[in-house]
Amino acid sequence: MSMSERLKQVNEAQDSTYVSPFTLKARIGKYLFFILWAVTCRLTPSQFNPWRLLVLRCFGTKISGRPYVAASAQITMPWNVTLDHRACVAPGTTLYSLGPIRLRERSTVAQYSYVCTGSHDVTVATLPLTVGAIDIGADVLVFAKTFIAPGVVIGTGAVIGAASVVTKDMPEWTICAGNPCRPIKPRPYEDRSNEV
Repeated sequence: MSMSERLKQVNEAQDSTYVSPFTLKARIGKYLFFILWAVTCRLTPSQFNPWRLLVLRCFGTKISGRPYVAASAQITMPWNVTLDHRACVAPGTTLYSLGPIRLRERSTVAQYSYVCTGSHDVTVATLPLTVGAIDIGADVLVFAKTFIAPGVVIGTGAVIGAASVVTKDMPEWTICAGNPCRPIKPRPYEDRSNEV
């Protein structure tokens, strides 16, 4: 499936650039979460991760096991996020989750990275919002200040170098980097599936 086929328009009836494609319920939920996170989580130390996960669960984040979400992480619509066991969202990272984002087991998205599921269809005058799901595989390491575009799948065990711009799928067990991000060399395979 091509990248453009993975992007879906949020609201087919969006006929103006100045009208939100989201329902009133989604917009209210987004702002309530923003306020609650700022008041109850933003200044908490790392030991308060269980509390932050509870707040995320209350807003619909699908959580399995014990992932880690830093207090300074920014999540736009938490009900679109799935975090598997030992997944890590580092300080300053943004999950712009207008569409689904999944971080699989033991994957890490390092500091100040931007995981972006939203874009716009620039071929239409009203610039309708489009979203594409992002899937970050198990044992992936995304280094700091990386941008991940809508619709991208990063294969199991891949490493994405710092400040990369990922606009296409990245293969499993490969070291990738650059702007645009591209595969550089294979990464040695290490089975970590039995780790707790």
